[in-house]
Amino acid sequence: MPAFEALPGMPYWQDLATVDTTKSAYFYSKLLGWEVEGDLYRMARTQGLPVAGFIGGLDDPTMSDAWVTYFFTRDVEGVKRGVVTRGGEVLATAEVSLGTMVLCADPAGAIFGVIEPAGEDQFVAAGEPGTPVWHEYVALDRARECIDFYAELFDWEVTHSQGYYLATAEGAPFLGLRDDSGNADVAALAGFWETYFGVEDVARAARRAQELGGEVVHGPEDSPFGPLVLVADPTGATVTLCEVEAPAPEELLSESDSVLGL
Repeated sequence: MPAFEALPGMPYWQDLATVDTTKSAYFYSKLLGWEVEGDLYRMARTQGLPVAGFIGGLDDPTMSDAWVTYFFTRDVEGVKRGVVTRGGEVLATAEVSLGTMVLCADPAGAIFGVIEPAGEDQFVAAGEPGTPVWHEYVALDRARECIDFYAELFDWEVTHSQGYYLATAEGAPFLGLRDDSGNADVAALAGFWETYFGVEDVARAARRAQELGGEVVHGPEDSPFGPLVLVADPTGATVTLCEVEAPAPEELLSESDSVLGL
C-alpha cells in the first residue's frame, strides 16, 4: 500500500469518538477490512499502516458519536494560539504514541483537531479502499467566517466555485469546504468535518453496512467524486463511503510520493 507525504495544514489523522469502541471497531473492521488493536484507545490498520483511531468514554449527553479530522502541524503551540486568536477554542491536549494531539472547536463550535506527530515521519495511508480518500467541511452557522478561519489558520490556498471551496497546494486540491448555510434542515447545527473512506463497490458496502447494524442515510448515488453513499454506524456516527479503484500491483507508488499526487 502506498503512503503519501502530508504537508503542514493537510488532513493527517481521523479518530472516531464513540460511546462503544468495541461495537464501532467491529463495524468498521468488517466494513473496511481494518485490523483493530488496543484497549482504551484502539488503532485501526490496513495492510499494516495506521489509518484511524477509536476513542471511548463519551460521557457528555450533549455529544454524539462523530469522526474527528486532525490536521498536520510541526508547531502545535503556534496553531493553538492561532485557534484562540481567530475566535476558536482549544478543548484538550494529549500526549499519545502518535504525538501531540489537540482537540479544538472553530468559531461556530464544530470540532476538529491538530496533531504534531512524534518523530520525523509524516506519511499517511490514503487514496484507496479502506483508507481516507477525501475530507470535507460542511459549513452551517457562520459559514463564511468559519471557512476563512480554517484558510487563515492553516495558510491554505482556497478557490471557490458555486458555493464549494477547494483547499489546494501547488494547484492540487486536498480537501473541500461546502457552504450549506441555506439548508433549513440542518441550520441549527454548528457545522462538521466529514471523512470519506474508499471502498471498491459502494452498493455492496451499503448492503454490508446494514447487515452490520448500520443504516443507509443517503444514496448510493453518483457524484463528482464517483459513486458514494452516506451511512450511519451502529452508534450513530456518519461516514461517507466513496467508490475507488484498488491499485494494480504495477501502479503502487513508493512511500516517498507526495499526497499532492492523489
